[in-house]
Amino acid sequence: MTEGIHVLTHTRATTARRSARTAATALAALLLAACGPFASEDGAKTSKASEAPEKTLRLGEPSARTAELTHAGKTGKFTITPQRVVVGKASDLDELKDEKYKGWVPVWVYVNAKLVDGDAPMTGAMVMSDVGVRTADDVPVTRLLMMGQDLAAKPADCEDDAPAAEWKKGDDHTRCAPYLVPEGKPAAFVTFSRGYYKEPLKWTVQ
Repeated sequence: MTEGIHVLTHTRATTARRSARTAATALAALLLAACGPFASEDGAKTSKASEAPEKTLRLGEPSARTAELTHAGKTGKFTITPQRVVVGKASDLDELKDEKYKGWVPVWVYVNAKLVDGDAPMTGAMVMSDVGVRTADDVPVTRLLMMGQDLAAKPADCEDDAPAAEWKKGDDHTRCAPYLVPEGKPAAFVTFSRGYYKEPLKWTVQ
């Protein structure tokens, strides 16, 4: 009887171990089916490797790659060329009468965009919406948004985005917008965003 109990116990233990292994194998198969065999990691590496890092250009040099701007169901492909950065003074912000602007300096960034491909004609190409400014330590700064007014120091030739402007193929326009940089940390780079998954285009400010 003791021997029979031992054999039965051994059989049950073996069955339990087999069941555990079977369950583990099934769980692993489910995880692989859900996630794929390293699909996310390999996919990310393939996506990043498919496009070489962008070269940092200088102001006045057109982008090697086009940037897409979309409005009202139309997408145009534009060559982007930041042209210059006009630096103001900290005192230019005094008229805003707000302590939060203390320690900041306004700069006006001029960017030319040329419609070279895609849907044309089109309207609503908001060029400055994707333009950014960074300091020498590569920290992005804030765009100065003013509703219905401009700083008195704004340059006369600084033209805002014009939502109603029509763009035909081959047309180019220069747009301008103000940004705030910390005192003592001048604008070192102008950038143009190309969405979440692509590195922004980048130009150095001399």
